[in-house]
Parts: sequence; structure tokens; C-alpha cells
Amino acid sequence: MKTETLPSSSIGLKSRIDCGKLTLLQLIERIADSGDPGALEELHGERKIFYDQQKNTIHLAEYLAVLMNSRLVKFCCGGDSQIIEDAYNMTLDKFFNIPARQASIQQQGPQGPNCRYYFNAFVKCAKKKLKENPPANAIEADIISAEILRRLITWHFFLSCKEAKRRAQKLRRRYMYEKDGRKIYLWLSWELGGHCRQWLQTNIPDIDPHRPGEQQRVQAIIDKLLRETKIYYLSELNNVDEKLPPSPYSVPSSIRDQITVKGLAEAVATEKAKNINQQRRTIRQLGKAKLKQLIRTVFTQIGNDRYIEKDVACRFGLSLSTLSRFAGSHFHFTLDNDTVTQVPALWRNTAGVLSSHPDFVIAAEKAGVWKQVYHMSQIKNKTRRI
Repeated sequence: MKTETLPSSSIGLKSRIDCGKLTLLQLIERIADSGDPGALEELHGERKIFYDQQKNTIHLAEYLAVLMNSRLVKFCCGGDSQIIEDAYNMTLDKFFNIPARQASIQQQGPQGPNCRYYFNAFVKCAKKKLKENPPANAIEADIISAEILRRLITWHFFLSCKEAKRRAQKLRRRYMYEKDGRKIYLWLSWELGGHCRQWLQTNIPDIDPHRPGEQQRVQAIIDKLLRETKIYYLSELNNVDEKLPPSPYSVPSSIRDQITVKGLAEAVATEKAKNINQQRRTIRQLGKAKLKQLIRTVFTQIGNDRYIEKDVACRFGLSLSTLSRFAGSHFHFTLDNDTVTQVPALWRNTAGVLSSHPDFVIAAEKAGVWKQVYHMSQIKNKTRRI
């Protein structure tokens, strides 16, 4: 038996339509053509056209929840529950949201996606499929239509995963890695600056863009190495109740501006290179460019919990004792009346740069570490600079 599905426009006036009696294609066609809220409510609230892992029939939103908890989605989102939840909400909006009509252009604003566009894509695909392979009856037509819709929703869920992950990369940038004519795109920290390839070759030496699944494998390693950094907006910080003591350390305004624009590591590296003549002979012999690279390397490796002083010293041609005095990690900083232990020069300078920047002073106070930063910045007057 051959069954024809009539277009929704031929069924009658909207007020006379019983959406419960429409086929799935006719129901969704009404949404795509006119944004019928009754048809949209019928689709989401009444039609159980998908299946869960136990083969129980479920609604559209419940199917999205099944996808959200799948291993594949968790892998695509790096296991980040917030990214997965954002992807779920994005996809739900794609198939539920109909922007409200505004009285004028001036009143228009962001209203999210329009589900009519996505359903229109389904209608075109379903009609073509049903025409090529006519179903025996309306039930079979609904089964075919439901499978087409399921695939469309699944595809857009994974697109939402990519979009949610991209939006979450506030402290990263997209980097193209090329080798032997093949390219893969990776998300790397802004702090790496122009040293992305060098960092990749040092930390992931076996990258092969020709290898299947290489982009996902390398990105997973990068995500593990680069710890997540939470962003605090200065507008979210309350005013400090008590007046903070002035910093004993002063740097040019141009250096302070770089803290915000390029990051703390770059600001400290610039300040140290500018005053390279005040460093010890072994450090001066590095030159400004190599000194800046040394400081960037130290900050990057510390941020990745991979700082090995012996390796860094060997890489830059320094003795271990020289690097330890300059940027050693094995020291104790204690406050006992007005006395403190010896602190490597790089960390004294870092504390000084931090204490000279009002935004970081507020952040340090809120984090409960301002006292340590302030006292460490004062050490420069008590010890010789390296």
C-alpha cells in the first residue's frame, strides 16, 4: 500500500488543526512554515519518537540528555561538565526556540537560534527520502522521518559541543601545526606567544598529522598539560575595605600595561631584559632576547607543573647554582617579624611587578595572598639583585 503525506498547508486552517493527528513530517512542516506554537508543543511534549539505551520511547529533550551522558560526547568535550551542559542547552534551543517578533528593528536584540530553519532542513531531507523510497503506510513514514530527525539532532549536538568548547577557550588561541604538507589545528595558551611550535616539540615530540585521530590525541595531551585557569573579571571584585600599603617597587607604566595585554610572564620578562645591566655577569651574557626566553620558559613550565631546573639550566647554558639563585623553586619564604629567607631574584621581581599593578593588588587581596606578595616585593632592598 502506498501512502501519500499531504502538506500541512492543505489540511485546513490553523484553528481547525488537531496536531495530534498529523504525521511527524506534517507536524514539523507546520513549525517550519508558520512557527505554529501548538505544533511545537505537540512535538516536544507529546511525541515520543526516540529510544534510550533500554529501548524505551522518549521525548526529544530526553534524547538530548542521553547524548549528553554518552561517552563520545564526554570525549569530544574533554570531560568538561560545563561545556557538555552548554552544548545541551544550545542544541535544545536549536530545536525549540522561536524568536519573538519585535515591533521595530530598534527593539531587536539577541534572541537565540530559530528552530524553524533547522526543521526546514529536516522537511527538505525527509520529503526527498520519502519520495525516493515511498513508505507502505503512515506508520512507516513516521519511523523513517524519526530516524532522519534523530540523525539531524545528533549532528547538531556535536556541532554544539564544538561551539561550546570554542567559547570556553577564553585564554587560548587556535594554532595551525603543519608537518610534511599536512595540517592540524590545536588550541594553545596565549601565554606561549610565538613559541607554540617549540613548546609542542618539547612537550609532545611525536606529533604526526598524517596519523588518524592525531588532532584529538594531541589536543587531549595539551588540555592535560595546560591546567585550566579560571577568569575573574575585575568588575566582579568588591572594593577593598582597608587601604592597602603602597608598593615599594616601581615599574614604568608601559610595563604595567603589558601585564594586562600580554600577561604577567611577558611583563616580567620585559622588565628584566630592560634592566639586564643590573644582573650578574652570567645572566648578562645571555643577552636580552635569550633572557626573555628563559623567563618565559620558567613561567610556562611552572604553569604546567613540569619545571625541572637542571634541564632548563642545561638548555640555556647556565650552571644549576646560577639558575637556582635566579629562578630556583626550592626555597622557603616565611614571615617572622621583619626577617625573611633568601628568595630568588625572579620571584622578587615578579612580586614587585604584581604589587605595582592596582588590578593585581585587588585580586591578591581577595585571594588572601597580598601580605606575602607585599613582603616579598620589599626584599629587593635587602638583597643583591642577580
